[in-house]
Amino acid sequence: MDEPGAGVNPLLGAGDGKILVLGASGQLGRSILERLAATGRSAIALCRRPPSDIAFGAQWLAHDLDEPLDLTSLRPMAAIHATGAWLLPAHLASLRTAGVRRLICFSSTSLLAKADSTSAAEREVAGRLAAAEAAVAACEIPWTVLRPTLIYGRGLDRNVSAAARFIRRWRFFPLAGPGLGMRQPVHADDLAEAAVRLIDDRANLSRSFNLGGSENLAYRAMIERIFQALKLPPRFLRLPPLMRIPGRIGAVARRMEQDLVFDSGELWPRLGLHPRKFLSGGRGDLCPRS
Repeated sequence: MDEPGAGVNPLLGAGDGKILVLGASGQLGRSILERLAATGRSAIALCRRPPSDIAFGAQWLAHDLDEPLDLTSLRPMAAIHATGAWLLPAHLASLRTAGVRRLICFSSTSLLAKADSTSAAEREVAGRLAAAEAAVAACEIPWTVLRPTLIYGRGLDRNVSAAARFIRRWRFFPLAGPGLGMRQPVHADDLAEAAVRLIDDRANLSRSFNLGGSENLAYRAMIERIFQALKLPPRFLRLPPLMRIPGRIGAVARRMEQDLVFDSGELWPRLGLHPRKFLSGGRGDLCPRS
């Protein structure tokens, strides 16, 4: 068996060439661009509306992934897909034609968590993720799929940062139960570092990995950590039982009691990485930044 992170993929040579980042303006995309810049690698940053306030030394390209993609003039060496995985299958042939020789695709553990949801919309999300992963697995580009759990770290996520915004405004947080469901929040920068390491990695091809942070926290304990980072005393409002409410609201309430820990820690040591503890950066992990 190869040692963790062993060797350079012979398909990629010595690691030169441009790296295409799809979904570059999101929390994962921005973190990946920072990591690429820090390692001196050239990046093509693709998103629907390139932001005017950031650059990261990348070549920005405005493109809606709902439309056909032609990259033959850019010839990226590798691609990291950092937005909705269901947007990628339509462009796999174009990536191959453009000369992409390594593909890292971010999916989500929502594929596992929402497959049996009472919400039809959530089941549809899980189905779209499963179909996207199947298409990636069938493509002719050497690939690795990463499924993060609960992402935070740039103030752009809809879970941890949304909870922080609610707490800042109202000084309490609602719970539909005791909040005992386990979580494994993972920092966007840790995920970005893993993705960048995988570009030249040959030990983890044609594999999918669930990725969480270094701590398993009960939902209530995770929210308490947010209060602490904001230097506020934890205050909770216990809601009436919502277990019988159908649809997305009921599914969200029930998930507070559902264990959503999927990462057994397999990939991190293989890459020689150690994800940080939840909110180890304090308030800086919650406040919006570029």
